[in-house]
Amino acid sequence: MGNPLPPPVAEADFYRLFWILAIITLTIVVVALFRRLRLHREHDGVSSFPVAYEWLARGLGALWLLDGLLQAQPLMITRFIGGFLAPLIQGQPALLRSLIEIGVRLWGINPVMWNEFATWIQIDIGLLILLGSVDSWRRVGLWLSVAWGLVVWIGGEAMGSLFSGGSWLSGSPGSVILYVLLAFLLLLSPSFWQSSRPTKIFQYGLAGLWGLSALLQAWPASGFWQGQSMSAYVLSMAEMPQPGIFSEPLYAWANSLAAHPALWNAVLVITFSILAILWLIRPKSVVTWWLTAVVTFATWWLGQDFGVLGGMGTDPNSGVLVLLSLAVYARLATVPIFGRSLFMDSTPAKGRTMS
Repeated sequence: MGNPLPPPVAEADFYRLFWILAIITLTIVVVALFRRLRLHREHDGVSSFPVAYEWLARGLGALWLLDGLLQAQPLMITRFIGGFLAPLIQGQPALLRSLIEIGVRLWGINPVMWNEFATWIQIDIGLLILLGSVDSWRRVGLWLSVAWGLVVWIGGEAMGSLFSGGSWLSGSPGSVILYVLLAFLLLLSPSFWQSSRPTKIFQYGLAGLWGLSALLQAWPASGFWQGQSMSAYVLSMAEMPQPGIFSEPLYAWANSLAAHPALWNAVLVITFSILAILWLIRPKSVVTWWLTAVVTFATWWLGQDFGVLGGMGTDPNSGVLVLLSLAVYARLATVPIFGRSLFMDSTPAKGRTMS
């Protein structure tokens, strides 16, 4: 079921309401900021959360805000069902396929209004997390992040393609489930964040992520050991409209993957396995941190194509969430990633804005 309106009419309807809501939202944000600034001058409070908490909150809020803006792209208004939702159905288990089909039918009733809703709930989540006070509006944004994130992960990411040949190269287990897990962490108490438990959670979380990635990459039924599945996927990323500086390495790697699929898959499985082991036995090692950062950035580019290019990207994909987690972990664990630790300052974060 596609958009019943001609593309120019659908886009005009969408952007007419979009700009009205944008003006209203901007007005509310400005008023709230001025009000909070006045209160902040009267009560210069200090947050009981560590700086790493603020880094994670600001990163997550900024990503939700970006996701909302990406949802407002013209192609999302006119091609979201056929170009994004419908392809997810192929190869999924019956229950998951049924849930996605329900989502497709609901979206098809009024694609313009549903896209407007998806755009603004994500923008609002981002603003609430970025500008909300820790004990009120931010928590609302975080709970919305959990609820909406689960809806998107199931209906919009097909659970990260875990049951249909997913790979870390394509973003499995799905970026939005990482949003959900990080939001849960941000909902926990100051005493939790002042303890060593967040450091352990990030350590074991990263170990589990890379272990799962190695398993998915090695799974025989996914077809990565032979054939053209990986090269075809990377080639499809390269053919997205984007600057040549991003696409040329993708074309080169797609050709190499086509010529040596088993070799490259073995390299990926071994690399992901090594990272999983390192996060279990040497989590505070600078080598572990930098090797993870390099592999994450390389696969974020050469597999996930940064997630936002081509006009149909709905989020920056999973790579940026791991990079954000690495920065937060380095702060929590005081990892000296630049030869000497830049993360030793224990000054607490300042108070927030919108109350």
